[in-house]
Amino acid sequence: MDTFLNFSKRVKDLIDVTLGGISAIMLLALTLFVLLEIVRRYVWGVAWEWGNDGTIVGMISAVAFYFVVTQARRGHLVMNAIIQLIHARGYLKTVVISKIIVSTLIMIFCGSIGITGWSTVDYAWVRDLQTYSLLIPLWPFYLIMMLSFILMAFVSFLQIIEDIISFARGEYLETEMEATTDV
Repeated sequence: MDTFLNFSKRVKDLIDVTLGGISAIMLLALTLFVLLEIVRRYVWGVAWEWGNDGTIVGMISAVAFYFVVTQARRGHLVMNAIIQLIHARGYLKTVVISKIIVSTLIMIFCGSIGITGWSTVDYAWVRDLQTYSLLIPLWPFYLIMMLSFILMAFVSFLQIIEDIISFARGEYLETEMEATTDV
C-alpha cells in the first residue's frame, strides 16, 4: 500500500510541476500577447486576424491543464462548510465515505467525457475544422481537452484508492480536517 501511495504522490507532484508550469507559462504568454494586441490595435490601428481566436483557444487550453492540477490538489468546487461541520460533529467515517463517493463520480464523469470525446478530435482532424479566422486548427484544442479530462479521471482514481487505503487503515480517525476537499 505504501508503494501505491508513493506512486500516487509522485504522479500528482509530476502533474503539479509540469501541467502547472505549462499552464502558468501559457497564461503569462497569452496575457502579454493580449497586451501587445491592444497596443497594435489602438495605437497603430492594425491587428492580427487570428489574435482573438488564438487567445481564446490558448486560454481555454491553459485552464483545462490547470483543472488537472486543481483536481490533484483537491482544490476545486469546495463545499468545505458542510464537510467541516460533519467532521466537527465527529462523523469521520461519513467524511471519508463522502470523499470516496465524490471522487468516484468525478472519475466517471471526466472519464466518460474523455473517452467519448475522441470522436470530436477525430472529426476535427478529418474535416480540418478551424477557428473563425481560418488559421488555427481546432483538433489540438480538442486533444488538450480530452487529455485533461482523462488525466482528471486518472487522478480521481488515484484519490479513490488513497481514500480507501486511509479508510482501511483507520487514518481518518487521526487526521485533521483538510483546508480544502473535493466534496
